[in-house]
Amino acid sequence: MRILGNGVIARSLRPVAHLHKDVIAFATGVPDSATATQAAFERECDMLYGALEDARRDRLRLVYFSGGGAIYGRWAVPAVETSPLEPRSAYGRHQVLCEAIIASAGTGYLIARLPNVVGEDANPAQLVPALVRQVIQGRVDVQAHATRDLIDALDLGTVIAALLDRAAEREIVNVASGRSVPVPLLVGEIARILGARPAVITGPSGEAQRFSTVHLTEILGYDPFEGRDFRAILARHVPGLAKSAASARI
Repeated sequence: MRILGNGVIARSLRPVAHLHKDVIAFATGVPDSATATQAAFERECDMLYGALEDARRDRLRLVYFSGGGAIYGRWAVPAVETSPLEPRSAYGRHQVLCEAIIASAGTGYLIARLPNVVGEDANPAQLVPALVRQVIQGRVDVQAHATRDLIDALDLGTVIAALLDRAAEREIVNVASGRSVPVPLLVGEIARILGARPAVITGPSGEAQRFSTVHLTEILGYDPFEGRDFRAILARHVPGLAKSAASARI
């Protein structure tokens, strides 16, 4: 597997890279869902066009990691892969464009629509690192009705490798646990792990993001995240994220 990128997703793929030498994994690009800079989106598109050209030339299958929370946009029911895409941010609209570019490129692909991937040395702008930083600083702002699906970066590479073995040549799949955790509960667990007592300011709104994993389990024949509790994920990664956050403040 040829891996493009150096972030938490790219690192999760390295242990399984030897299993799929006919794959190019696009694990790079715009790292922050709050980004609204056109230049950043254009840079990712340029890199994606280059990766697709390599995939066509070398007969490789491209793996692309899309932000499920950004592209679906609305959450009345758990989002399935055929749900209408209603992104409400520039980042989400950009991800939809990238998916369309890949689908029309004439090469094999696996588009993995991800929830929140938790790992050490993750981008500070992502959900869990941002919550850890706020807990350390002593004040956390949350929305009462916000929920998020967490998966462990340590599981992601194995799941992607299994999907490459079993999925169709051109496939889009939610790679999620299907279990959506209230963000105030995440804050409480992070504070417990760190032995902190931050002030928690709770707003009245928030989106309940939910992903259907029916297609994922149909392809694999099992639930790859069964038994993975969000508390165990946080216990594994929060101390390292806290150390990184503290170092960044020095």
